[in-house]
Amino acid sequence: MLDLIVSGLQLYQGYQSYEAGKDAGKMALAIGAKNATIIERDIDIAMRQREILQRNLELSNQRKRKSFGAYQAGARNATLGQGMTSRGTPQDIFVENVKEFNFELAVDAYNTEIALLEQDDLIEEAKLRAEISRMGGQAEKSALMAQGKSGLITGAAGGIGTIADAGGFSYLNQVWTDLTT
Repeated sequence: MLDLIVSGLQLYQGYQSYEAGKDAGKMALAIGAKNATIIERDIDIAMRQREILQRNLELSNQRKRKSFGAYQAGARNATLGQGMTSRGTPQDIFVENVKEFNFELAVDAYNTEIALLEQDDLIEEAKLRAEISRMGGQAEKSALMAQGKSGLITGAAGGIGTIADAGGFSYLNQVWTDLTT
């Protein structure tokens, strides 16, 4: 009788190991998914940062154009008010001013493009980290479930071995024969 109890406990232990592995596997998968969600927030932040960079460039260019227009108008009025024509030194200064202004706009556009590319890299990196987090959760789930199945097999084998060692199979066979005849 004691052997039957030991066998039952071994089977129950195996089943509990299996269930614990399943539960732990579900939790590992959930943790991997939650980590991925947290990582994906970085993507949203980088997308907003891109929008801010683009808006800043537009605003900066508008302000520079307005300032430059006012500066050029003042310089034009000063030179023409002195009776100078549009030829010669004042004209050369205006042309140089325009060149410098266009250069500043180009530098701002270049710097903004570099910052946007950095944000694109951050977005791609976050996507990869999120994917790896999900894959890690899946791998851990598989490992934990395999441990649970191993516990089930070990418990079942131990229970069956205990029954066999106690001669339980011949006893069960005899009971079955008695019941069916």
